[in-house]
Amino acid sequence: MPPALVRKRCFVQMIGYEPVGVEHQHHRFIREMARFQKAWSVRGKVSPAAVSGDGTVANWTVETGGPNWHVTTDYYYFRWDDFVAADAKVNDWWRFPLGTFALLEFVLTGTAIKYFIVAWRYGIFFLSPLMYVFGMVWLAISLARVVVRYSGQPHSALWVAPLALGVFVVLRLIFGRMLFIRYALDDWHLARQIVHRVRPGFDERLDRFARELVRIARDTDADEIVVDGHSLGAPLALVVVDRALRLDPQLGRRGKPLHLVSSGSSLLKLALHPAAGWLREAVGSVSNAPSIYWVEFQALADIINMYKVDPVAALGMPATGKPIIKIIRIRRMVEEATYKRFHLNFLRIHRQAIMGNERRYFYDYYMLCCGPVPLAKRVADSEGAVAAFAADGALTEAGQIALAAGAREPSL
Repeated sequence: MPPALVRKRCFVQMIGYEPVGVEHQHHRFIREMARFQKAWSVRGKVSPAAVSGDGTVANWTVETGGPNWHVTTDYYYFRWDDFVAADAKVNDWWRFPLGTFALLEFVLTGTAIKYFIVAWRYGIFFLSPLMYVFGMVWLAISLARVVVRYSGQPHSALWVAPLALGVFVVLRLIFGRMLFIRYALDDWHLARQIVHRVRPGFDERLDRFARELVRIARDTDADEIVVDGHSLGAPLALVVVDRALRLDPQLGRRGKPLHLVSSGSSLLKLALHPAAGWLREAVGSVSNAPSIYWVEFQALADIINMYKVDPVAALGMPATGKPIIKIIRIRRMVEEATYKRFHLNFLRIHRQAIMGNERRYFYDYYMLCCGPVPLAKRVADSEGAVAAFAADGALTEAGQIALAAGAREPSL
């Protein structure tokens, strides 16, 4: 295999707001990798998962290859799912007021207005859980008033409040799970805690990850290190890289390039809040760090990301050329029947960025993680990164020459 291609990669993953433990993540990785193998006609093997003593970092080894190439990937899963699992155990009597308060704070601080200015589709997504909650409150009060009005009982007005509360509880049980209200309220409550840095243990976890990243970079013999952050994991991954740079200013040098990948990013969800100055400082630091290559993938179909928005520019910072913004089309990653099956499920659409493709496409999570084409080349010549592979999964000589020669923008 030519020296310009990857033989070994170190891949660090931070996922979004999901209660996904090691076993689940490992199983999902293997399951989705089967789609990747079929689409690209490649072979692959995943080792059992190992977990650090404190349980915060899991890792496994991935072996992938075609007829004339082979890549070993050391995969690290930086875990914060225990915070999500703890949120899920909170009683609804706390969840609804805490989540609603968090949403209202984003409104009252003007952050929600910024969402609409920067990306109106995301603004509508932000408002949806608030509309669900206040819609249920309005409906509960309205139904209670109708019942009381036609009851004909003396002092019946006194029953409006308890009746409305009872109706609200019923509506919550019926629609709460159906409309992901619980999930959304927990998510925004944690987002508020992250912005204000008040969640016990959360900052310490990010510091732990930063130290681990420095250790990995020091010890690995990989050709490249990729830190991938998806959804709410994207801003957290950026913070981890920033803190790692503070611990080791030589990070990304010494022949071990460090790359940051954001997909379905929730960076601006947090960074546009007035209290998130510390996060904006991290954005400025990483975007100006010459040793860090940063690319962000955005999709129109994914309403949870801010489509065609440069996060650095949106924060009013001077342009640095980072992140590189690449637009992807989720519909082209999977078969048409598969897309029709889940295209109305916004969470499933959102998660496709870290799942296996059914079609060959320039954005492929498993190619980023386990493929032989370096990340920077894959981004610079997206069409070439696909054309470089023959039907049998081999790297073609013409494809390798094309990758080395220059860049062409993908046909979307």
